Amino acid sequence: MIIHKFIAKKGLAFLTLEDADDLWCLKRIIEPGDLISGETSRVIKRMGTYTRPDKGERVKVKIKLKVERAKLDSSFGRLRIFGKILEMPEDILTKGFHSIVATPNYSLWIQKDRWKEIDLRILKDSEKATERFMIVSMDRRDAGVGIVQGTHLQILPTVESGLAGKHYDMKEKSSRPYYKEVIEVIKSVYRPCTEIFVAGPGNTKNSFVNFLSKQKDSFVGHAKIIDGIDITGDDGVHMVLRSAQLRKYIEESKLAHVTALLEQAVKKIADGDDRIAFTFDEVKEASKLGAVDSVLISDKIFEHGIDEDDLAELLNSVEEFRGKGYLIDSSTDTGSQVMGMGGIVAILRFSLRASKV
Repeated sequence: MIIHKFIAKKGLAFLTLEDADDLWCLKRIIEPGDLISGETSRVIKRMGTYTRPDKGERVKVKIKLKVERAKLDSSFGRLRIFGKILEMPEDILTKGFHSIVATPNYSLWIQKDRWKEIDLRILKDSEKATERFMIVSMDRRDAGVGIVQGTHLQILPTVESGLAGKHYDMKEKSSRPYYKEVIEVIKSVYRPCTEIFVAGPGNTKNSFVNFLSKQKDSFVGHAKIIDGIDITGDDGVHMVLRSAQLRKYIEESKLAHVTALLEQAVKKIADGDDRIAFTFDEVKEASKLGAVDSVLISDKIFEHGIDEDDLAELLNSVEEFRGKGYLIDSSTDTGSQVMGMGGIVAILRFSLRASKV
C-alpha cells in the first residue's frame, strides 16, 4: 500500500491500494462512521426528444461516504464500501446511499475520528514496496509467462513461435520475431527493477536471455536463468515456482517466507508437535490466548463458511499479541496446500493443551 499523506491531527490518510492484501488491510481498518472519499461510477440519463428513457451514460464521479459497512466480494479481489452520500456532484445525486468498489491500484481518502493503535500498525505494516517478479518458461515452440506479486500468480497468454517438429533448426533469424513477441508480453506488465527468471528445456532460454541483454529496455540486466525445468507453458511456470534455485533468488520475498512457514507447519504435524492449530475455532482460541506466532490463511477460506468479520477479528487479535497473519493466494501451490488444510493453519508459541492444564 502506498501512503501518500497521513495527517494525524485530522485523522486523514490518502492511500493507494496495490494488491489484494491491501484490500484486506483496508477492510480491517474501516469502521462504521468513518468517512471515505474516492471515485465511483453512476449512470446519467440524458433528457431529450430522441433520448430513450431506459438508456444512460455511465460516468466516473468523485464521492464522499459515511461508512455503514464494507464487504469483500467473494474473494480478496474487490472491497465494496457502502455508506450514506455526503458529497457528490449536484447534477448527479446529492442524497441517499451508494457504494465505492475498491480494487488494486485504487486511490482513496479515509478519515477517522480516532485511529486505534491496531489500525496504525496495520497501516504501517502494509506500507511496502510490492514484491514482483516474472517467470518465463520457454522452448523454441512456446513460452509460458507468469507474474508473481506478493503471493498471487497471474498467468499471461502463452506465446507460440509457429515452429514445429523436433528437428527444425531454429536459427537466430527465425527466432527473432518469437523473442520479440515474448518481450512485448513482458513489457505489458513490467515495472522497473522486476527480476525475470527464464527456464525451459534445451538452449532456447540461454539464447533468449542473450537476446534480451542486447535490448535497450529497462529490464535489461534483470534476467536470470533457472536450470532443471523440462516443460514449458503454464505448467512450466508452476514448476519454476517449486525450484530450489528460484527459492534462493527470492528468499527475501513474501512468497518464499510463507512457503517456509507452511513447510514448518507440515513438519510440526508430522512430528506430532502440538504447537499447531489448523481449524478456524482452534486458531481463534489460540489468538485470544496470545499463542499465535504466525497464521496462514487461504483467500478461499470463505468457501468453508467463515464470516469475514470474524476473520478480521481473529487477525486483529493475533496482531495485538505481536503475531503475524498472512493471506495467501490460491493461485500458487502454497495457497492450494493451505486451502487443503481447511483454509487456515497457525504456528503457535506454546501448546494449547499446556494452557488448559
